[in-house]
Amino acid sequence: MGFSITDKSGASKLNRILRNHQEAQSDSLEKLSTGQVFTSLDPKPSERALAEKMEFRLRALAASKKNVNDAISLVETADSSMGEISNTVTRMKEINMTAASTTLSNQERRYLFVEYQALYDELDRMSVATTFNGIPILNGSSEEVPDELVFRVDDPVANHDGNEENDINTIRFSGIKDVDTRPESLGLRSASALLGQTTGAEGISFDDVQDFITSNTEGFQSIYDEALTKLSEQRSIFGALQTRLQKTLDFNDVYSENIAAAKSKVADTDYASEVSRLVTSQIATQATTSLLSQSNMEVSLAWNLIKGAL
Repeated sequence: MGFSITDKSGASKLNRILRNHQEAQSDSLEKLSTGQVFTSLDPKPSERALAEKMEFRLRALAASKKNVNDAISLVETADSSMGEISNTVTRMKEINMTAASTTLSNQERRYLFVEYQALYDELDRMSVATTFNGIPILNGSSEEVPDELVFRVDDPVANHDGNEENDINTIRFSGIKDVDTRPESLGLRSASALLGQTTGAEGISFDDVQDFITSNTEGFQSIYDEALTKLSEQRSIFGALQTRLQKTLDFNDVYSENIAAAKSKVADTDYASEVSRLVTSQIATQATTSLLSQSNMEVSLAWNLIKGAL
């Protein structure tokens, strides 16, 4: 048999193959450890740019989602307070209706209107104290109330008319100054003067109570019907706004899910295929290492042959 110890082509080829397998193995390990397909050995710049653009969009949508949730919280705060205000007005009507009966004495009527005035004061307090992040939302006459509430729900997009000021991705509530649930704004009357002009002994007369309940606005049977109608109108505005915000939130969630799924297809590692690729690389590395050691045996045989001839 013949030996040529100067021919290194076989060993060089095996070394190159071994290096390729080791790089593939290292690449697979990096992808499995980071969860992304972008590695130092396989940067994929175009795919990375696309994935980063999608990530930028996702983070913008996350910020928009927070804005919408804050807006919903504002509306829910207003609606819950309006619910208590409506209950208070109903109780005030019950007191006035009970007092407007000759079956009660003047003193008993006065006892009822002591409670009435307490509810009137509480109604005023609730209207002024209901705020969201420092913004009064049930006291439109306050100087702290902005001209309108603007909720950003996505990136700025001009309306179809080309006017940049008509941003379709903002929800505007221009009627915030018209929302005023203070008792005087609802048309309710204070009983403080009525109580101050009378004593517990003389009480309040039937005629005073009868005049107290009557509405001066045409179309309403009592001042309480007028107040509840105004409350219902204002609550319907907030209810419509909440419905739109909830639909906006639902759309935002679906939109984000679709973009996240698209980004995952571009940037995320397919663990099943990558593990299979890693195992293949490991087997190939072991096989190539074994073959490389076999190629080195020829050099050992040649050396033994030389030593035997000496």
